[in-house]
Amino acid sequence: MLSRTACGVRQAAVRTLTKVLAWLSALTLLLFAGLAVQVVRDSRPLVPLDRTLTGAERLWAKQWLAAATPTGRRARERITLTLSEDQANILGAYLIERVGPGRVAVRLERDRARVAASLGLPWDPRGRFINLDLSLLAGERLPRIERARLAGLPLPRALVETLAERLTAALDQSGLIQRVAIKPDLALLTYEWHRDALAEVGSGLVSADERARMLRYQGQLMRYGAGRPKRAVIPLPELLTLVLTAAGRQDAAAAPTENRAAILALAAYVNRQGIRDPAQADATAPASVFRAVELRGRADLAAHFMTSAAITAGGGTTLADLVGLYKELSDSQGGSGFSFADLAADRAGTRFGEVATSERKSARLIQQAAARGLTEADIMPSIDGLPEGFSAAAFAAAFQDTKGPAYRRLTDHIERRIDALPFMQLVIKSFF
Repeated sequence: MLSRTACGVRQAAVRTLTKVLAWLSALTLLLFAGLAVQVVRDSRPLVPLDRTLTGAERLWAKQWLAAATPTGRRARERITLTLSEDQANILGAYLIERVGPGRVAVRLERDRARVAASLGLPWDPRGRFINLDLSLLAGERLPRIERARLAGLPLPRALVETLAERLTAALDQSGLIQRVAIKPDLALLTYEWHRDALAEVGSGLVSADERARMLRYQGQLMRYGAGRPKRAVIPLPELLTLVLTAAGRQDAAAAPTENRAAILALAAYVNRQGIRDPAQADATAPASVFRAVELRGRADLAAHFMTSAAITAGGGTTLADLVGLYKELSDSQGGSGFSFADLAADRAGTRFGEVATSERKSARLIQQAAARGLTEADIMPSIDGLPEGFSAAAFAAAFQDTKGPAYRRLTDHIERRIDALPFMQLVIKSFF
């Protein structure tokens, strides 16, 4: 959870950059895990040595991130960041420890870099790892993926090329990264920061057609938010009703596609992230108008629900479940603590996203339910009696692990609550 203490603009920017980079590292591994979850668990880490950072190394990593943060710089100012191989390993270790148990090893050669990463599975009593072995080859401006292996297994070439091409195109379109040079024991990254750089990268990762749909729903959300008082809190079902009712006015044959775009746009809005229109200049782009969004009176539950719904819509239920569970168990390692209420929101969002986008009939049923008006009781079970705030030690004492009978009883109880929700009952009755 974000700190509510105002620590200054620079410190906040550093924390944001650290969180983005750390979660990018974790979600990269989790993406591959979601694609091949049954084969990626290794008994041994690919990176043999667990580097324990010294206080001086942690301080250096914080200072390097502070220097890399574009706070106070002029728009379009060109910045070059340099990292030696040892510095890259320190920074990698610092970032990965922000999200959980893990190890990173970076090797820098002439025009080639190898990144090996091992991410521990905190819920796995056997102490297994997700291993990723990535080889990058320098290009004219941006590097390309030469090889990608997951747990020692080569990833499908078509998949790697598709992901790499989409990311490269998004970076080119944003103008953020100008050049990456890889030399023996040295990497240099030159970038030009501008206000909507990250939004443009994110927008470039989806197709032009889907981006157009998402921008349409984002416009509706922004206009709706602008009509509410600045400090207004909007219930999540109110916004789901808005965008899914609008989706229902589109071609019925495209119901899953429209629902997916609506859910992705709303997830971005709930997390206060704008979707950038690459065809629109900065000067003419409309201002983003965000309002606080809550579910069951809590902003964190709204964020959990919509993030899981969006991951399901874009990547499937396996990935959504894995990300949600990893987040909760990472929180138990020193964050806000493991929360079964958050887990309930993750699971409810996953189920909602699946029903809303998996096939035409269920997608239309969700649209019709939205047209009648959605309530909290329609989409989110009660969180009464769901324990929260477990540290790692308290979680282990109470539940052993996620395969223990006590944990399974509680999660099965959550699933029964979700099964009883009106949107689930609607689908069950219609299909069976």
